[in-house]
Amino acid sequence: MTDHHGVGVGRQGTIETVSISDTDAGRLKPGAIGLMGVIFVAVTGAAPISAMLFNVPFATGFGTGYYTPAAFLFAAVVLTIFSVGYVAMAKEISAAGGFYSFISHGLGQALGLATGICGAVAYALFEVSLLGGFSYFFSTNFNSWFGWEIPWILPAVVAAVLIAVLCWFDVELSVKVLGVALISEIIILVIFDVLVFGQGGSDTGIAYDSINVFKLTDPGVGLAAGVGVFLAFWSWVGFEAIPNYAEESKDPKRNVVRATMISVIGLGVGYVITAVAFESAFPKDQVVEAAQDPAGPFFVAMEAFGTPWLATIMQILILTGAFACAMAFHNVAMRYFYAMGREGILPSKLGSTHPKHKVPHVANITALVVALVIMLIWGIFSGFGFGEAFDTAYVRIYTMMAVQGVVWILAIQALCAVAIIVWFRKDGRKGNPLTTIICPILAIVGQVFAIFLLFKNIDTLAGTISYVQAIAPIAVILVIVALVYAFVLRSTNREKFDRIGRVIDDTGDL
Repeated sequence: MTDHHGVGVGRQGTIETVSISDTDAGRLKPGAIGLMGVIFVAVTGAAPISAMLFNVPFATGFGTGYYTPAAFLFAAVVLTIFSVGYVAMAKEISAAGGFYSFISHGLGQALGLATGICGAVAYALFEVSLLGGFSYFFSTNFNSWFGWEIPWILPAVVAAVLIAVLCWFDVELSVKVLGVALISEIIILVIFDVLVFGQGGSDTGIAYDSINVFKLTDPGVGLAAGVGVFLAFWSWVGFEAIPNYAEESKDPKRNVVRATMISVIGLGVGYVITAVAFESAFPKDQVVEAAQDPAGPFFVAMEAFGTPWLATIMQILILTGAFACAMAFHNVAMRYFYAMGREGILPSKLGSTHPKHKVPHVANITALVVALVIMLIWGIFSGFGFGEAFDTAYVRIYTMMAVQGVVWILAIQALCAVAIIVWFRKDGRKGNPLTTIICPILAIVGQVFAIFLLFKNIDTLAGTISYVQAIAPIAVILVIVALVYAFVLRSTNREKFDRIGRVIDDTGDL
C-alpha cells in the first residue's frame, strides 16, 4: 500500500518504495531505448571480443589450460540459473540502482547501501580495467603497424575523456556507438570460428572434449582451475546491469526480462563456441604455451587460418571493442552514483540530471575523475613509460582491477539471490518456487564456489604483483566501511536511511 506521499509502506510501517515522482531528483529520460538498445548496452558491457581476446588466452595459459571452454560452459549455466530469479525481481522493481535496489528491498537498507557502494566502485574499476586493456593493445598495435612508441597512459586518458564526452549527451548516442561496436566484434569472432572449424582445426583436430566440465576439478588441468573459472565469470560482467536501464527503457517489465535472458544465453553460446575454436587452433599439447604469447595468440591464429588483413581487422576491433566495453561500464558506474545521489546517500549533486539530455552529468564527471585517479596511481607505482604497456596496462591494470571488481560482483550476485528468495516470501508475496527459490539457491552455490576457487588459487595470479594479496582485505574493508556508514546514517538520519534503495520508477510504461 502507499501513503498520501506516494510512498509504499510495508506491514511493519517501514518504507517499501518511494516513487521518483515524489522526490526532488532529476529523472532519467523515459522511453529512450528499446529492446535492442538495452541488449546493445548489456552485451557490449560484457564485450564479446574483449572477453575472448583478453580472457581466453589468459585462462588457457595460466588457469584452466585446454579445458578453458568448460569453465565458460560452467559460468554460462550458473549465470543463466541466476538470471531466472533475477528477472523475476526485475519485473517487480524498476530502478536505476539494479542490485542496490533489489538487495535493499529484500535484505534491508544496510546491506543495500553496502551493495550500492561496492557495486559503484566495482564498475568504476571495470572501466579502468578495460582502459588498461585498450591502452595495451593501442600501444602494441601502433608499434607493430607504424613503429610508434606510445606510453600506455596517453591512449588511456584520451579514451577516458572521450567516453565521458559521449556519455554527456543523450543515452541514445551511447547506444548507437555501442551497437556499431558490438555488431562489428561479433562478425569478426564468427569469421574466426568459421575459419577454424571449417578447416578442421590444428593437427589434433577440433577440441570437442575441451567442454568437459568435470575436468575442472582435475589438478592436472592447468596451473589453477580457479583462475580460469573466475575469468569466465568476468566475461559476463555487464549483463546484470540491464535493470539499471529500466527507467530509460520502453516497456521495462518486458524489455529488461527479455534483454537479460537473451544476453546471458547468447553470450554463453558464443563464448563456448569461440573458446573451443581457440583451443582447436593450436595442437593440444602446445595450446598452453601458445596462449602465453604476448604478441596475441588470437591474431596469430587468425593469420594462420585466415589472412594477415583479417588479423589486422581483429587488431582494430579489439580497440573499438575494449573502448565500447569501458564506455558501457562507465554508464553503469555513473548510474550507481546517480541512484545513491538522488537518495541522499552520496552527495545530492550526483542525483541531478542534465536539463537537456536527461543524463546524470555530475555522476558522469565523477566516474571520469575516479578512473583517471586510479590510472594515475597505477602509473606512479608501476610506470608510465614506453615499453611498459604489457606489464602495467595489461597484467596489472586490466587483470588486477578486473579480479578486484569481480570479487564484489560475484558476492553481490549471491547476496542478490538471497534477497530474491526473502523478498518473494515476505508481506504475503508469492512467487514461482522454481524461479524464486530453487534457481537462486543453485546460483548461490555456483557463485560462492567460483569465489572459493579464486582464493584457493590466488597465488597463481600473484607472480611479482604484491597487490594480489590485498584483493581480499580491500574487498572486506570496503564492505565494513559501507556498513558502518549505513548504521551511522540509521542513528543520525532515520528518514534518509529508510529510503536507501527504495526509489523506483512507477510512472512509466510498467
